[in-house]
Amino acid sequence: MTGDAPQPEEPPQRELTTGELVIIEPDSRGTAPDVPDEVEDQPPTDRNRPTVVIDPHRPLPDVAVSPEVEARLERMENSPFWMTETERAEAEPATPVHHPGRRRRRQPAHRPLGPLTALVTLSLLAAFFGWVSAEPFWLAAGHGKDGYATTAQCHGDGLTQRCAGRFSTADGSFTASWVTLLGISGESREPGAITPARMVSPSSDQAYAGPAGTLMHLRWILGFLLVLTCGYGIAQSTGAHRLETGMRRRRAVLLSFAAPVLLQLGFLAAAF
Repeated sequence: MTGDAPQPEEPPQRELTTGELVIIEPDSRGTAPDVPDEVEDQPPTDRNRPTVVIDPHRPLPDVAVSPEVEARLERMENSPFWMTETERAEAEPATPVHHPGRRRRRQPAHRPLGPLTALVTLSLLAAFFGWVSAEPFWLAAGHGKDGYATTAQCHGDGLTQRCAGRFSTADGSFTASWVTLLGISGESREPGAITPARMVSPSSDQAYAGPAGTLMHLRWILGFLLVLTCGYGIAQSTGAHRLETGMRRRRAVLLSFAAPVLLQLGFLAAAF
């Protein structure tokens, strides 16, 4: 077959759009092909905008910053994040070492009116309990004078009973014309009734009828316990257990118990 060979078809030319990068290559003759007017007259966009070189020595304009932003920037600049390990260790304050087994005791109250009122009240109560338990203690211990009590009058019943009369010792060493009779019961309450009784000393104003039994021991035991309870109350109310050092706490607690005990000993010596 003869004839010309088929020529390859050239691909259809596509129109250029705005924003595409155009590479213009010269043809074999060294001349650049014609560029469409649409490409030459493209408006500037983000892609084809010319690059501006920034001068590093150019002074930056002053920008107004709010106080909140300045404070935040200052905290960021002074943050320990930018410090080294040595600088961070030097900047941290020394934290006290807390022992798990120790608790800091509270300081005693600085208002003296309450503790002074409690001290006076508990001291008076301790004196009362020491006085009412002194004679029962000596009688339960076997000290005293045996004799007879003659009932003059009795009023009330039970805990409110009040009896009075005359006491005389069995050997006639002394006689008390008017004393308080304790332990009177039954027919002994009648006026003129005579009951065996005991007195601690001639200076006493109380006579106890009957032997020294369980009731007599109960009188002085309860009295002594109440005196010690008053000493504990004094230590608590005055803050003796809240002092700084152990030596001061021990001394204050001992003094709190010593005051009622000394009152008890004084009444025992007076009643002997």
